[in-house]
Amino acid sequence: WTYSGWRITESSIHPQKLTIHTDIRTLHNAQKLMGDLQWLRPVVGFPNEWLNELRPLLQGTSPAQS
Repeated sequence: WTYSGWRITESSIHPQKLTIHTDIRTLHNAQKLMGDLQWLRPVVGFPNEWLNELRPLLQGTSPAQS
């Protein structure tokens, strides 16, 4: 069965297969990517600082500038 992104069997517990979409066209795409990477970070073990280069994608633009 699955629980909170994990596949659990009688003999093992492992993360569900994750698809990371890297085609960033909208703020929503950037938010989904960052969420996926934040979820994956403790499983893989990469430091939070590695995500700093992607954080500017979350700023978006002001609706007044659109």
